[in-house]
Amino acid sequence: MKWLFGVVIAVVALGFPNNIAKINRLKSEAQKSYLSGDYKSAIEHYGILIDSFQISEEEILMNYANAAFLMTQKDSSPAQGVEGPVNSGPVPAGEQAEIYQQLAQNTYTSLAQNASSGIQSIAFNQLGVMTFQSAPPPKPGKDVLLQAQGLFKSALKTDQNNQQARFNYELVTKMLDQEEENQQEKQQDQQEKQEQEQENSKKKRIRKSKNRSRSKSNLVKIKKKISQQSRTRKKKMETPKNLKNHQKSSKVMSNSKNL
Repeated sequence: MKWLFGVVIAVVALGFPNNIAKINRLKSEAQKSYLSGDYKSAIEHYGILIDSFQISEEEILMNYANAAFLMTQKDSSPAQGVEGPVNSGPVPAGEQAEIYQQLAQNTYTSLAQNASSGIQSIAFNQLGVMTFQSAPPPKPGKDVLLQAQGLFKSALKTDQNNQQARFNYELVTKMLDQEEENQQEKQQDQQEKQEQEQENSKKKRIRKSKNRSRSKSNLVKIKKKISQQSRTRKKKMETPKNLKNHQKSSKVMSNSKNL
């Protein structure tokens, strides 16, 4: 939605009688441009009022900030459900867009610090919207959400009837709650994954230990078998010699008997 404040007739001539007519004409032209969506022209007219004629009326400053803000809006909705002014006209790009954005932010910041409560609330809400929009896609991170939440909260403190600020505050709070829930789920998943990895590692160590024990047992069996085979071969090799000696001994004994 747009926030537009009526033309206020200047009561101070600033030392020049013709200034009153010029100021009123500029206000009328600025208002007409703002309502028609010609925000570039509106910014030019409001800028002359502020810079050249030192007009510091809150309404003029707010419309000036809003026009600059609207120049940076690409869609009919400012940011993923967050409510604020909308734009249906062309959008500048690059350095020009940054200039308009900085102009809007500086003016909103000044109003948030020095204006009356109603204007302060609107300014705080707009700073919250700009903070929300500053996050890179696909969605704002926790730090950006916390900062935006604080600005929307300040808007409500200065004006509890600011329904846009209330909507935005509740929306961002829900997003923070969802972010916290997602973080907890992520931590839980990581913990479960870590526990599973530890369990798998433990099972792997047990399998390795069993394999080593089994290998060691098999090695002992093989060594034992080789030893047994070695003794058997040795025994077989020794048996003929012993038998020959036994036969020789038998012959001697036999000869002795014959003698």
